[in-house]
Amino acid sequence: MELAQKVKMRLGWVQMYQQTQNAGQVCRRCGISRPTLRKWVRRP
Repeated sequence: MELAQKVKMRLGWVQMYQQTQNAGQVCRRCGISRPTLRKWVRRP
């Protein structure tokens, strides 16, 4: 997977979280951990 695809995927996680405000749901759906989601949500 190239860098641009990884960035888009991670941006999708953040956007999904912003829409739902439900970290547990996003993490289960995307197969990621809550610390990983928090890390990406906090990034500028």
